Amino acid sequence: MSLSVGIVGLPNAGKSTLFNALVARRLAETAARPFTTIEPHEAVVAVPDKNIEELSRLISPEETVYANVTFIDIAGLVRGAHKGEGLGNQFLAKIREVDAITHVVRAFKDPNVSHQHATHEPGSLDQILEDIEIVNLELELGEIKGKPMIYVLNVNESDLAQKSQIEDFVIRVKDKYGEALAISAKIEEDLMDLNPIEKRDYLRQLGVHESGLEKLIKKSYELLNLITFYTIKPSSAKASEGRGGGNQVTARSIKEGSTAIEAAAVVHTDFAKGFIKAEVISVSELLETGGWHNAKEKGKVRLEGRDYVVQDRDVIEFKVNT
Repeated sequence: MSLSVGIVGLPNAGKSTLFNALVARRLAETAARPFTTIEPHEAVVAVPDKNIEELSRLISPEETVYANVTFIDIAGLVRGAHKGEGLGNQFLAKIREVDAITHVVRAFKDPNVSHQHATHEPGSLDQILEDIEIVNLELELGEIKGKPMIYVLNVNESDLAQKSQIEDFVIRVKDKYGEALAISAKIEEDLMDLNPIEKRDYLRQLGVHESGLEKLIKKSYELLNLITFYTIKPSSAKASEGRGGGNQVTARSIKEGSTAIEAAAVVHTDFAKGFIKAEVISVSELLETGGWHNAKEKGKVRLEGRDYVVQDRDVIEFKVNT
C-alpha cells in the first residue's frame, strides 16, 4: 500500500527546502520569492524502521526493502486560490490526489524573505495562526474536506535551542488544529551533506536525539492509521538447511485492523486467491529467538487463518496453493 503526502503552505514557508531534505537531494529549487515550485516534484522516501534493520542484521538478506511514503512538493498557495489566484487551480487539482497533507507553516523570522499576507510579524504566533487559517480556508473553499493533516512549524536554526517557546507554539497549534511538530528545514537540508556519525554529533550538539525529518516521515506514515508487517523471502539453499535465512526482507504497509487475507493481497494477489494459512510471529520474538527456524522449534510461530487481524510489527509467512 502506497501513501502519498502533499507538502503545502504559503509561498516562502520553506516547503521546497523541506522537500530537498526529505529526498536527500536538491531536486527542488529554493529561493526567497513566490512560486519557486511550479511543477510538483515527487520522491519516494523510506520509513525509518529499526526493526527491519535488526532483521537484516540477523538474516543477512540480499535485499532489504523498507516501507515508503511518497512526498509531493506542491506549488505555494495564496489567498484566493480556490478562485484560481496564483497557481490555485493547479494546486487544488494536485492536492485532491494525495492521501494526506503536510502543511508547512513559516515560524521563522527573516527580513530578507517576503511574506505576502503578513498582518503581524512573520514567524510570530499570531502570524503563524493567521497563515494556517489562510491555507485551511482555501482548502475548505476548494472543496478539499477531511484529509489527514500534520502541521510543520518551520523554525530558525537558532530557535531549536529555545525549546520552551517552540514547544508552546506547537502546543497551541495542536490544541487548535491537530497534529503538529517543529522542524528547522534549513538544518535538515544541511544534514544531507554529513555522514551518519557527523549527523549524530551535530544533532547532539543541538540537544536533539532524532532528526525532525524522521519524526515527520513516521508521523506521516501513522497519519492514515497504517501499520507495518514484515515478510521474509527465503533463499532455497538456506531454507533447505533450516537456517531460516532469506534473500529479501520486506516491510509492508497495511491499514490497522486489516486481516491476514488482506495482508496476503498486499504481497501478491495470487497469495490472497490461494491463501491456506499464515505463520505469524512478532518481530521482537523473532529477534529474541535468533531466527525463523529457532522460533518454530520453540513453538513461537503461530498458525493463523484468513480472518486473523494483523498486528503492528508481525512477521508473516503465507502458505498458499500455487
